[in-house]
Amino acid sequence: MIEWLQRFLESDSSKLIYILALILSANMIDFTIGWLNAKFNKKVKFSSAKAIFGIARKLVLFIVLVYAIPVALLMPAPLGISALYVLYMGYLFSEINSILNHFKLTDDDKSMDPFIEFFKGLMRREGK
Repeated sequence: MIEWLQRFLESDSSKLIYILALILSANMIDFTIGWLNAKFNKKVKFSSAKAIFGIARKLVLFIVLVYAIPVALLMPAPLGISALYVLYMGYLFSEINSILNHFKLTDDDKSMDPFIEFFKGLMRREGK
C-alpha cells in the first residue's frame, strides 16, 4: 500500500497539487473557524461584508498561486519549481499560523480574534 501511495509523489506536479489541496483545506478551516468565532462570539461583531471580503481575498490569493505555475515554467528548470515550493509552503504555513491564532496558540497581527475565550466559555457551559 505504501508503494502505491509513493507512486503519486514521484513527480513535482503531483506534489504541488497535494500542497495546493492542503492550502485549500487550510483556507476552508481558517475561514470556518473565523466565521464561527464572529457569528457566535459576543465579543466579536459579525459583519457579512468582512466575511465576503475574506472569501474574496482567499479566492484571489489562490488564483495567484495557480497563476504562478505557468510563470514558474518560464524560469530555468530547478529555479521555477523551487520557487513554487517556497511560495506554496510559505502560504501554507501562513494559513496554519492563522488557524492557530484563532486558538491563541501563536501571535499574529490580527489581535481582534478572542476565539479562545469564547471556546473556553462554551466548554464551561457544557461542563455544568
